[in-house]
Amino acid sequence: MPLNFDLAGKTYPASEQEVTADQIVEYAAASGDDNPRYRPGLDQVAPPVFPVVPAFAELGRVTTDPDLGVDNPLMIVHGEQEFRYHRPIRPGDKLTLNPTLERVEDKGRHATFVAKLAMTGAAGEPVVDQYATIFVRGGGSGEERPKSDTAISGPREGDDAVAEFSRHVDAAMPARYAAASGDHNPIHLDDGVAKMVGLPGVINHGLGTLSLVAGGLVEHLCGGDPARLRRLTVRFTDMVFPGSDVATTVVGGEGGPYRFATTRADGTAVMVGEVETG
Repeated sequence: MPLNFDLAGKTYPASEQEVTADQIVEYAAASGDDNPRYRPGLDQVAPPVFPVVPAFAELGRVTTDPDLGVDNPLMIVHGEQEFRYHRPIRPGDKLTLNPTLERVEDKGRHATFVAKLAMTGAAGEPVVDQYATIFVRGGGSGEERPKSDTAISGPREGDDAVAEFSRHVDAAMPARYAAASGDHNPIHLDDGVAKMVGLPGVINHGLGTLSLVAGGLVEHLCGGDPARLRRLTVRFTDMVFPGSDVATTVVGGEGGPYRFATTRADGTAVMVGEVETG
């Protein structure tokens, strides 16, 4: 069944959540990020990808909206994610979460939708805006559609690297990340379910891999200070397997955003993205 392409623009009731120091610590540990800014103390802030924790249930409301028409949640793939940071999230923050279904697009056989979550603080000030682009296999009309080029680009041939680093995705990361993020999708936890939907086995959470890479981006581009991030956006392009290594190359930054690509050991790009700092 195709998605409801006329549902774009639908808003959902706001909710509130309070962020705790323990949540921040747990998420940083699940991400393999030992930056001291994430430890309890007067200057504790949340990691760059942490906003998905309070957002998870709210974005889930959009995904499971019966009016949208996602029949089988196992057929969805997280395609892109963007964070726009207005200020860091801190322990004790009482956040108001405002979900919106930004777009629903027919891609022919498949479909995509974009869920936005605007987070504001106790005084109504903007904190983080995030956008999740979800790819729904088999959710299109089946009619031929022109292909559109994504605006998210990684390094190009001939670009000089301004930073390079590697990270290890340990075998226990999917379970650890599921507990910290709230995302217990069985394709990240159960080999049998993963193979049932056509995957070779359990794969790492896309956002889990991003959280691992984001630690390196903060280290190399922000001098270890996550409060300097202004925007982080990524397109997920392939799978990451527990027990493997990923390598990231960063270019640009001169009068524009940094661009990065993260690859598996076989050279396959698993994500490309852009970073803006201040």
